[in-house]
Amino acid sequence: MIMLHLETITKDNWVKAISLRVREDQVNFVASNAVSLAQLNFLENFHAKGIYLGEEMIGFTLYGIDEDDHEYWMYRMMIDQKHQGKGYGKEAIQLVMDDIKAIKEERHQTITLSYEPENEHAKNIYEKMGFKEVEGFVISGEQVARYTF
Repeated sequence: MIMLHLETITKDNWVKAISLRVREDQVNFVASNAVSLAQLNFLENFHAKGIYLGEEMIGFTLYGIDEDDHEYWMYRMMIDQKHQGKGYGKEAIQLVMDDIKAIKEERHQTITLSYEPENEHAKNIYEKMGFKEVEGFVISGEQVARYTF
C-alpha cells in the first residue's frame, strides 16, 4: 500500500501545486494554491507542502505559526478532485498534525483552522480528527475550529 507523505513546495514542484483543482462545487471553499503560494511571501514560520501519493502530488497544504496568536494554524488543505473520496484528506490532516507535533515548541498548545460553514464535509472530517468549533469565533465568514494537544 502506498502511503501519503508531505514534501516542501520548491521551484521544482510549484507548477504542479498550482495545477491541482478541487471540484467545481468546492471552488468557493478554499483559496487557489497559487494564491496560497503568493501569500507565503508574507508569512513567516509557514510551510507550503505538497501532499504526495507515491511520486504524484495529489494535494496541497499551508500551515505555520500565526502572527496574531503565535499558535499553529492550518490555513489551507486541499485534495485534487481526481483523488477525493478516498480517505486522503483525513490522512493528509493527520500528516500535518504529526509534522506540527514534531516541530512545535512546548508553548504551542493548539492547531487552529477555519472553513466555510456550509462545507459540511470538511466540518465532519475535522471533527473526526479532534477539532472542536470555537463558539462564536468566525473569521471572514468562516467557522474556526481548534485542536488542543
